[in-house]
Amino acid sequence: MTDALKRARIDWTWPVHPLLAAAYPVVFLFAANAADQVTLEPLWWPLFEAVASAGVLFAVLFRVLRDPWRAGLLTTLLVTLFYWYGHVWNVIGAWLGGQLPFVVLWVAIALAGIVVILRAGDWKRPATGFLNLLAALLILLNGFDIAAYTFGSEPADARPTGSGTGAEGGGREPDIYYLIFDRYASGEVLREHYGFDNGPFLDALRDRGFFVADESRANYIKTPLSLVSSLNMEYLDGERLSSEAASGGDSGVIHRQLRGPLTVPSELKKLGYRHVHIANWWEPGATNATADTVLRYEGSSEFSSAVLRMSALGAFGAGAQLDPYDRAVLRQHTLFEFRTLERLADEPGPKFVFAHFLVPHPPYVFRDDGSYVTNEPIATPDEREGYLRQMEYVNTRILTLVDRLLARPVADRPLIILQADEGPFPVRYDADEWQFDWHTATTEELDEKFGILSAYHLPGVDPEEAGLYPSITPVNSFRVVLNAYFGTDLPLLEDRIFAHRSQQDFYDFFEITDQVSGGGQHRPLGQRDRQPT
Repeated sequence: MTDALKRARIDWTWPVHPLLAAAYPVVFLFAANAADQVTLEPLWWPLFEAVASAGVLFAVLFRVLRDPWRAGLLTTLLVTLFYWYGHVWNVIGAWLGGQLPFVVLWVAIALAGIVVILRAGDWKRPATGFLNLLAALLILLNGFDIAAYTFGSEPADARPTGSGTGAEGGGREPDIYYLIFDRYASGEVLREHYGFDNGPFLDALRDRGFFVADESRANYIKTPLSLVSSLNMEYLDGERLSSEAASGGDSGVIHRQLRGPLTVPSELKKLGYRHVHIANWWEPGATNATADTVLRYEGSSEFSSAVLRMSALGAFGAGAQLDPYDRAVLRQHTLFEFRTLERLADEPGPKFVFAHFLVPHPPYVFRDDGSYVTNEPIATPDEREGYLRQMEYVNTRILTLVDRLLARPVADRPLIILQADEGPFPVRYDADEWQFDWHTATTEELDEKFGILSAYHLPGVDPEEAGLYPSITPVNSFRVVLNAYFGTDLPLLEDRIFAHRSQQDFYDFFEITDQVSGGGQHRPLGQRDRQPT
């Protein structure tokens, strides 16, 4: 028994903590940003890199020192200093007055720690056992947080639409392209707030058979809220979302719903559609539960880049080349999406294609001719010139794409919805997004934030007879589509517009329909309820 206990003690004090110490900062950072993740996939590669690197370092030090306990303590020290550099800098960096004093302090801590560990005596074994236990507990605690966010609440079931047969569009099942251009403002907003005439682009869409809903507004203020609402064809239940949230600012609840299943793609799949999901670098929109195919630019993930930025390499800008917020990487995501959509034009259908573009959303990586805007910012007040330049390039690419999609025979032309999920940020909101209270917003700020691009190409049907009207909001988009093409009998909802108090109260919705310019001039309720004929 004594020998067995001794062997168990030796096993307990064997240095496992270097691997755990390398894993912990990755798991910690993932747990801290769990609300922005929809799957565990972004976690695995940086976790593997961290643990493998620590394992190699431990093996080298063990070979040199011939002492597993000192090698383990040294590995944990160096790994901890490497991965926690950015976190500590964020806390005390400003107080120290600059990067150089902080680097000197960090090196001093490393040297002192190395000297102490190399001189370690009998305490090295109990210290190893303590670190093994501590690191394991820390990882378990953060693992629970990750599990709570990832599996804590299931997305709402997609609601049946009562889809039937006998479609209005001559029995057609056209390919459907739902293309979201983040923060693309309406023509009215661009004219009134930016001094820009977007009429030539909107007229070019009309010339190609689009119905442009000039008075359309977003139903909600942020991307996940808007997309869940439009793809479920329903308004959101703020009380239910709040009850599932860990805090008022817990966006993870709506992010999990965004991954699906959502009503529109679910119902279209029942009708034989293939669901193609084209994603950008924003992790909450990276996939969808009903997607048959997910296409995404194969750059580094948002999370992997965050791990690098918070490490000591971040002090030397190593993370900048991989950061999805870096202009070059964001540019590649956008170009990939346009190329992919053009390629899909010739693939057999029927298919439902969803693509979310992070343009004209900042950062502004395109000039109007498509040339690259380097990391040097465009020196203009509140970056509006950069927004307009990027939007003009997007206009060119949209028209090229539309021409490509409509080049098919008339009978095979797709249904296309071009829409924004939200409008651009007003200046005051941009300056303090997290704390801005939308109860204090002016009519001008509400107009700027909620006026959106909204244009529909409905092949084979008259847009107005199908149910479209100038002030239609995204919650009704697919109600019109399903009624017009698949024989459903879905009532059009009253167009309503909601803000929330702030990012701290993400689901505290209040209605602002009548505060937005033209809000009282939306289609009369009696006409909204009239079904397409």
